[in-house]
Amino acid sequence: MDIIYRYEPSAALIPRQAMDAQLAIRELEEGHQRFRAIVMHVQKELVGNVRPGSIIIPSDPLSLGFALIASAPVRQAPYALILGCSDARVPIERIFDQPPNELFVIRVAGNVLGTECLGSIDYAVQNLKGSLRLLVVLGHSGCGAVSAAVDSYLSPQDYPEIAFTHALRSLVDRIQIAVRGAAKALDRVHGPSLKRNPGYRDALVETAVYLNAALTAFDVRKEIEAIEGHMVQTVYAVFDLVDQRVHALPDRKNAVAEATFGQVPSSTEEFTALGDRLATAVQSKGILGPVSSEFVPQ
Repeated sequence: MDIIYRYEPSAALIPRQAMDAQLAIRELEEGHQRFRAIVMHVQKELVGNVRPGSIIIPSDPLSLGFALIASAPVRQAPYALILGCSDARVPIERIFDQPPNELFVIRVAGNVLGTECLGSIDYAVQNLKGSLRLLVVLGHSGCGAVSAAVDSYLSPQDYPEIAFTHALRSLVDRIQIAVRGAAKALDRVHGPSLKRNPGYRDALVETAVYLNAALTAFDVRKEIEAIEGHMVQTVYAVFDLVDQRVHALPDRKNAVAEATFGQVPSSTEEFTALGDRLATAVQSKGILGPVSSEFVPQ
């Protein structure tokens, strides 16, 4: 199969129109659907369900990030900022099928909010007000940083071995609040005996990945609220490495109807409700396997 970027020199150049937050969300969702269409086509070809063919992607100098005038660089004008994980399996621009100059991307392990990340976010919101309308905190399933935080939570005696340097400890410690919140949510929904379920660790990692993205988005939103004149909406999401989809909740059975991006909770009560939805969704996803009455709170 060929994936062909086709440029027609005679075609009119159409600059991207000004956006608001909802149009920015729609642009990312449509780009993600294009990415998903290619993924599904390739997967079907690999198992012989479709005949080999070509996918044509129309392109122009603007979509490829080329300067139209050799002596003048393109003005930076992204419409969305993505704070994502450094994991090499999460190619953010490709996931959302976005060309250069559309996304301002910050990547750090565990998508945690350190001082340097805040500085980059502050710069973007302060200096790109003319175009920036959306901020997405993007986690991903199976995150190594979240997994390390979960392991240190489940086995505190192994903490020095898991986070054996000051730098690693600072990373793991930032995620612990999400891990503790995820553990409490699983306990509320499924009962404390769920810890004996063989799938408990995986369920805790999955729940914590989503809560970590939502908590980081909550903190980011508080930070940028102090910036005068900004027009940036904040949302969160998680990229699933298995099904190659962006989700607001981990239940794959409802992938068609499910929102791609989640609204950021604004209170303790809303975070508790989100935790409970996540704890329910990980069971629906099958991570816990069949949950017997032994694990269900009476």
